[in-house]
Amino acid sequence: MKIIIKENQYKKLLETITNDDEKTHIGDRVMVYYNLHKHTFSVTYNGRVITHADYVKLVDVEFRVRQGGREKVLTDKRKNVHSFVIGTLVDYCAYPCEDMPTEPNNNIVTYNPYKYNSFVMKDTEEPIYKADIVKMINSKNKIFIIN
Repeated sequence: MKIIIKENQYKKLLETITNDDEKTHIGDRVMVYYNLHKHTFSVTYNGRVITHADYVKLVDVEFRVRQGGREKVLTDKRKNVHSFVIGTLVDYCAYPCEDMPTEPNNNIVTYNPYKYNSFVMKDTEEPIYKADIVKMINSKNKIFIIN
C-alpha cells in the first residue's frame, strides 16, 4: 500500500516534527486548560497540545473564559473546554510528575461555570483576569498566584 501526500504537506509534516516535538517551548506563550479526561493539564501551543503536565509555571498570565462555551455548559449541564490560563511558559513537570511542588495555602484561583463567568479568587470570589506569576499544581487546589 502506497500513501501519497503533496509536497507542501510533506514539508509541513517535517517542520512540525523537527520544530515542535524536540522543543520544550520554555519562553513561548502557551494556553493551558484542565483536561477532564486525563485529569491533568493540557498545554497547547499554536492550537496544538504539546504536553500534558501535573505542574506548570507561567508568567505574564491572562485568565480567559469563552462565554459561548460557558453558556453551552449551562444549557447542556455538561462540561466542555472553554476556560484557559494563558502565559509565557517558565517551567513544567510532564504527566505523571513524581516531583510535585508543595501547594501554597493562599492566593488560590478557581473557576466554576455554574457560579462564575470568570476566574475568581477562591477566598473573596473577586474576579481575576491577569497575574504576574502563576503556578498550576495538579492536586485539590489547582491554580495559585505567586507574588
